[in-house]
Amino acid sequence: MSITTVVAAGETCLPTIGVLADELSHAFASSEAIRLDLSDVTAPDLSLVQLVAAARIAARDGGHDFALAAPVDARFGALLVRAGFNTASADDAQFWFHGDAAQ
Repeated sequence: MSITTVVAAGETCLPTIGVLADELSHAFASSEAIRLDLSDVTAPDLSLVQLVAAARIAARDGGHDFALAAPVDARFGALLVRAGFNTASADDAQFWFHGDAAQ
């Protein structure tokens, strides 16, 4: 099984989130395994968190293997807490932090 990696970089926020949404949509249409790399995102906002949450649901419903390429950093973890997406379950901790405790 091949893995498609989608890379988000720079200011991935509301004005630019449509580009990432399109890239994820294409990846879901052409691959069963997708990795999202958020390591180079400099200015994430709630739109990115919402897009990733929606992609997780789409992956689950479509039978795709979807995960982050690396755990989110402390800054992104703080955004998750502020947005109310803090890890409420072991599955969330595994997805966002690869099982490590939230930063």
